[in-house]
Amino acid sequence: MPISKITKQIMNRLNNALTQPWKLKMEPYQVVPNVYYVGNKYVGSYLFNTDKGIILIDVGMQETAYLLFESIRKIGFSPEDIKTILISHGHIDHCGAARLVQEYSKSGILFPQGDAFFLTERRDLILRDDLVPSFEIKGYYDYGKFMNFGNVEILPVITPGHTPGCTSFIIKVASGDKIITLGMHGGLGLNGLTKAELKEKGLALDLQEKYLKSLQSIREEKVDIVIPSHASHFPGDYFAIAAKNDGTGKVLMIPHAWQNLMDDRIRQIKEIIEHDN
Repeated sequence: MPISKITKQIMNRLNNALTQPWKLKMEPYQVVPNVYYVGNKYVGSYLFNTDKGIILIDVGMQETAYLLFESIRKIGFSPEDIKTILISHGHIDHCGAARLVQEYSKSGILFPQGDAFFLTERRDLILRDDLVPSFEIKGYYDYGKFMNFGNVEILPVITPGHTPGCTSFIIKVASGDKIITLGMHGGLGLNGLTKAELKEKGLALDLQEKYLKSLQSIREEKVDIVIPSHASHFPGDYFAIAAKNDGTGKVLMIPHAWQNLMDDRIRQIKEIIEHDN
């Protein structure tokens, strides 16, 4: 499939999500103790019940914020108690509801510095800037350093490609007498990564190579459970697998899943680079 068709396909999915958000409703579930999926069928959001308050990774779109709040309440928490929001990158489907959630909860937002210009001079790169109200950034990520929330530690990893500042997360969760490591890649999407598209958007052409190198690097992380930012990126039906989970995460501990996921994208970006050259 030509990559331009992938971009068109992604934008169609996004537009469908924006115009018919009620079709994205899904039941929240516990991934492992103190970690919950509270996103929708299109894009993931994860809630962490930590010793230092409720943490969210990504918030979805403003149009799906009511689904996010409903999911949070269903698992026994209040959206008002969110303390910190971690945004993976500056696209509408990951940060569109940031202003709404921030105003409701008075939470602080951490954002990738490499995507900060999305929110100022290049709001067109948000994909639908007209639907993303501005929000206050508390700070940027300190890459290579774990954020300690007591029972949960989160390592932000810079993984440019999908966007210049795309950020992934390696998360260590205390569960009884053991530590479970979760991995979330911030943006595996290949849309917009042909040289023609990068030129059209005024983005650096080396994003292709940066994407490849970041994938090769992060694949070496030892991850017990993949928590996808988009379930569609995971081979097979991720939600069907998750539906069998009893809350311990055992069914989600799929051997080599993290490496296989990265290898699949490495193969695809290599094909794009080869095609462009």
